Amino acid sequence: MLKPTPRRTRPTRTTYVASVVAFLAWLPFLWVPLASDEAGFLMLGRQWAPGSSLYGDYWVDRPPLLLWLFRLADLGPETLHPDGLIAPGVKLLGALASAATVLLAGMLAARVAPRASHWTAHLAPVLAAALLASPLLGMPETDGEVLAVPFVLLGVLALVTSLTGEADRRSLLLATGAGVAAACAALVKQNMVDVFVLAVVLVPLSRGRVPHLRRRTAAFAGGAAAVVAVVVASSAALGTSPAELWDAVVTFRLQASAVIGSSASPATSERFVLVLKAFLASGAALTLLVTGFLAARTAWRRGPRSAPLRVAALAMVAWELVGVAAGGSYWLHYLTGLIPGVVLLASLVRPTGWRRWALATCLGLTVLGTLGAWSHELAVPVDDAIGRDARVAAYLRTHGGPGDGVVVAFGRPDIVAAAGLDSPYQYLWSLPARVRDPRLRDLQAVLSGADAPRWVVVSGTSISGWGITAPAELQTWFEHHYTEQASFGDLHVWSRR
Repeated sequence: MLKPTPRRTRPTRTTYVASVVAFLAWLPFLWVPLASDEAGFLMLGRQWAPGSSLYGDYWVDRPPLLLWLFRLADLGPETLHPDGLIAPGVKLLGALASAATVLLAGMLAARVAPRASHWTAHLAPVLAAALLASPLLGMPETDGEVLAVPFVLLGVLALVTSLTGEADRRSLLLATGAGVAAACAALVKQNMVDVFVLAVVLVPLSRGRVPHLRRRTAAFAGGAAAVVAVVVASSAALGTSPAELWDAVVTFRLQASAVIGSSASPATSERFVLVLKAFLASGAALTLLVTGFLAARTAWRRGPRSAPLRVAALAMVAWELVGVAAGGSYWLHYLTGLIPGVVLLASLVRPTGWRRWALATCLGLTVLGTLGAWSHELAVPVDDAIGRDARVAAYLRTHGGPGDGVVVAFGRPDIVAAAGLDSPYQYLWSLPARVRDPRLRDLQAVLSGADAPRWVVVSGTSISGWGITAPAELQTWFEHHYTEQASFGDLHVWSRR
C-alpha cells in the first residue's frame, strides 16, 4: 500500500467554511452579463440536436459533457440586458463547481497529508478557495477549466484512496470511480487528463507495494471506458458521430496549434504577458515553486519508489503547465487548470520549521492577491468588449425580424446569443474558422446561398479579421451585396441589400 490510512479522513471545519466562501464569492456576479464563451456554450447546449454540424448546427472544439453542463445551467432564468445576456444559472454552475472543488481539496488533504499534519489539512482548502475566487484565474467566468477541476480532484482522491487499502470490493469501487471521474474531467475539457497522468506514474511506482494492483488498474480503466462509451453513444443519439468528436477534440487541437504558431497576432503576445503577470500576482506561481521544490527534494532524497505520490504529483503539475502553455490563446481561465496540482503538492508538505512559514507566506500572498483582484472585479464587473457586443446585439434585436440570420466575422458568439438570431455559418468562434475555413469558402457559400443571413457583423472595415484574410473577390462580392448600417466601436453592422 502507498501508506497506512490516516486517522483523520473527514474534511476539517475549515474546509466547510472555505467551501462556503468559495461559493459566496460568485454570488455578487450572478447577474453580470455572460462572457463570450459562456454565451456561446449556453447557446450550443440549448440547440444541440441532430443538425448540419457537430453540435446541432454549430461546431466547437469542446467535448460533449461541457455542453450538457451548460444545458443544465440553461434551466435557470435568462434576461436580455442592455449590458449583455444575463443567465444566473451559468454563474451558479461555476459557484457550485468551486465549492465542490474546495470540499474535495480538503478531503484530499486530510487523506494524503503527513501524519499529525492537521495544519496542512486546514491550509489546502483555504488555498483552493482563494485561487478559485480570484479573477486573476478567470473567475467569475464559468468555463471548461472550473467545471473540470472538481472531477480532477475527485479522481485523484478516489485513486489515491483505492491504493491505500486492501484489494477488497471498496478499493475496486474506488478505482472504478477514479476512472469515471478522470474520464468526466477530460470530457469537460479535453486537456484535463490530470488523473490519467497521475495514474500512469503512480501505478508503476506502486508495483510490489500495493496488492492486486492489476485488478485495481483494470477497475480504473473500466470506469473510464464505461463513461466514454456512454457519452459517445449519447452524443451519437443527438447526431454527433464518434469520428466527428475525435476530429473536434483531438485532431483539431493539433491543427490549431500549428495555425496559432504560424499566424499569431500581436494580441496573442499581449495575452501571454497578461497571463504570466496574473500567474505571478495570484500567488499560484510562488506556491507552485515552493511546494514543487519541496516535493522534488523529498523524491530525490528518498528515491521515486519511496515517494511515489510526490513524483506522480510533480508529473501531474508538469502536464498542467504544458496545458497552460500549449493552449496557445492564453486566456486567464487556463490558470484554473493548475489548481489540482497546487493543492496536491501543498497537501504533501510536512509543515515543520521553515516549511510552515514558507507555506503560510504563500497562502497569505494568495489571499491578498485574490482580495485585491476580487474587489476590482466587483467595482468593474462588465468588460468593455462585452458591453460593446451587447449594443450590437440590441441593435440587431431592434432592427431584425424573426427570419433574419446573422454572421459575426469572426468569433463573439455572445452577439449571436444575445441577439436571439440564428447563424447559418457553423463557426461561432474564430479559431475553428481559421483552421477549418481559412480561405472562407464555407462563408462565401453561406453568404451567397439560399439561407444567406440578413446581417453580418465585421471587425474593422473589411470581412477579414482574427488572423483570417478574406480573398479580394469575396470582399468585393460582400460590399456589392451588403451595406453598412451602424458601427459600435470597431464592430460594424452590415445588412443585405
